[in-house]
Amino acid sequence: MTVASRGRPRLVGSLAARIAEVGRMPLLGTVEYADGSEDRHISRTNSAQRVRGLHECLVVPTDLARAVAEAGGPVLLVDDLSDSGWTLAVASRLLRRAGAEGVFPLVLAVQA
Repeated sequence: MTVASRGRPRLVGSLAARIAEVGRMPLLGTVEYADGSEDRHISRTNSAQRVRGLHECLVVPTDLARAVAEAGGPVLLVDDLSDSGWTLAVASRLLRRAGAEGVFPLVLAVQA
């Protein structure tokens, strides 16, 4: 599964698809941004504001929540970039609430 990428959606999607194929596991879907939140500015300087903004923006669609609950094990979460780790933390929390037994993040790049 992936976190919706605003900058590199094809890269994240194709990597996740290939990992699923090689690992013989289902590609469950994408943690998405809520409607209208694509253009919303999320603070990059204040952690509390960033977490609040991400909680308001990230969603687990109903079909994905059902697939996660039925998966019966941990899920792999692929993202293109991590600068603070909050996107992965919030997405992981949402997936755990949807029924994932665990979430293993895979990030292509880390920006310090």
